Amino acid sequence: MGSLESTAAVRIPALLAAYNQQNAKVELDLSTGPSGTMIDGVLAGRLVAAFVDGPVLHPALEGVPVFEEEMVIIAPFNHAPVKRGRDVSGESIYAFRANCSYRHHFERWFTDDAAVPGKIHEMESYHGMLACVSAGAGLALMPRSMLESMPGCATVSIWPLSEKFRYLHTWLIWRRGTVSRSLTRFVALLEERAAPASLE
Repeated sequence: MGSLESTAAVRIPALLAAYNQQNAKVELDLSTGPSGTMIDGVLAGRLVAAFVDGPVLHPALEGVPVFEEEMVIIAPFNHAPVKRGRDVSGESIYAFRANCSYRHHFERWFTDDAAVPGKIHEMESYHGMLACVSAGAGLALMPRSMLESMPGCATVSIWPLSEKFRYLHTWLIWRRGTVSRSLTRFVALLEERAAPASLE
């Protein structure tokens, strides 16, 4: 199974523990990475299913919405208010690699306000992003749930995005027509433990 880093860190540890208790004979491995990598893994058959930023519109895939994430911009502690892209046009940002859906979302937020980020520093972890922003070196975008789970979250200023960009939905996806008994049980457990995201 594949997952976004933030989902693996914050949303699914208790879920995986519950699944393993109920299905001791099923071996469930978890790999993490950006949405693009996880989608490719499901399409290629390397992953049975994956938690990705959705919805995913691909004829070979199907899935269900499972979590709603509030996305926030983090800035150095004494940074001026960040209310729109033009407020920070030209500032350096910290993000995952180019196939990260959250990075694309951040770039769209800038573009929507006729703004552009400055240098994009590619990072391998949210902890690294937080450390760089805390040191005053730029901005980053991440789910509030991920930020609040990390030591040091009080060392930065937090700015919610405008309503158009504020919420993203995490989906569990799989290849169309390949639902196994163990995946069906996993989805049922998900539905018991997490109310599906509202897609208004």
